[in-house]
Amino acid sequence: MEFLLYAGVELFQAYALANATVRAARIVDNVANGEAPRLGDVAGVALALTGADIDILPDHAINEAAHGASNGTSELIEKAPEAVVQETAGAIVQKKADAYSARKGKNTFDVSPTVNVRFCDSDLKKKLGDPTRIPEESMRKCRSSEFLQVGDVIRAKKDLKWDCGTRINEGTFGELKERDESNKDDLWLVRWWDDTSAKKYAYSRHIKKCKPSEFFRVGDRVQAKHDMTTTQGVRISKGTFGKLKERRASDRKWLVDWVSIGNIHTKKKNIEKCTESEYIAVGDIVKATSRLKWKSGETVEKGTLGKLKQKMENGNWLVKWYDKKNKVGEKKSTKKDFSKCKPSEYFAKDDIMALVHDLTFDNGKIRVPKGTLCTYL
Repeated sequence: MEFLLYAGVELFQAYALANATVRAARIVDNVANGEAPRLGDVAGVALALTGADIDILPDHAINEAAHGASNGTSELIEKAPEAVVQETAGAIVQKKADAYSARKGKNTFDVSPTVNVRFCDSDLKKKLGDPTRIPEESMRKCRSSEFLQVGDVIRAKKDLKWDCGTRINEGTFGELKERDESNKDDLWLVRWWDDTSAKKYAYSRHIKKCKPSEFFRVGDRVQAKHDMTTTQGVRISKGTFGKLKERRASDRKWLVDWVSIGNIHTKKKNIEKCTESEYIAVGDIVKATSRLKWKSGETVEKGTLGKLKQKMENGNWLVKWYDKKNKVGEKKSTKKDFSKCKPSEYFAKDDIMALVHDLTFDNGKIRVPKGTLCTYL
């Protein structure tokens, strides 16, 4: 009888850990996308503090209890979701995972599928190897504002001056060209967008990553801010899409490749940069909006992810569907067959990820703290 009771407790504890981990992961994903966490998830993980037996409440019961919470609780969650994640998804889940692993005599890695990553910190790469395998559940995709990488557009947070006499004014834009990994103070080589196009190193504390809406550069997708007629008599309607090709130095006008119109020089004040959701292009990750079936009999289920490979002359798209079950591969699809995914809806090679809780390696000798950045391989 004692053995059966112990086994039952073990099963409850295992379920509790899995339930809390899933809910915490959803909270992390919500915050990563600038969304308030669901009250049901917050309540579910919070209840895990009181013991494994409470964790076995059905989801609908926890959600109902959460919806009955006071307005004060809702307001707190919406105002400070990051605090909820740090205290709930990080500390609580990690403590329960460590405790469970200790009882079972196993590593945390034994209870989750693992993936290859490359830690951004050079010391960690030396200690743990390159690549390193970690549990897939232990990481989340970073928002663009959470990291710096080569190619990012930044601006100077204050006036900067170097020994050679070069000076960059506060607010000057630049592009990150490379990182000096030998320097522990996070030093970056920047090509500054000033009159001299100077290439100078700057510390990360002296620069700030720009939002996409703050700058224009070659390749950006734009749209007309209003109806306009060019000097050649060509009419461009408000909302017409185009792509920036180059900026003319003499008058700083942009050469825009307007859809169905062609290349026309346009003043910056007449265009605005598109958000990612406003257009689709080759390379975009999409998902099926319904169950799709072709004449060959092949199908993909609703929600299946795919990648846009080519735009056809009739306006349709060639999509490579990532359907492991049916192995459909590349198929012609119409725009109504899919919708563009948010960056948070998928992992892709070279995505920057962050740990959602501490991880231990080498039997606890090496601890990697939550928030540590790595590249998904």
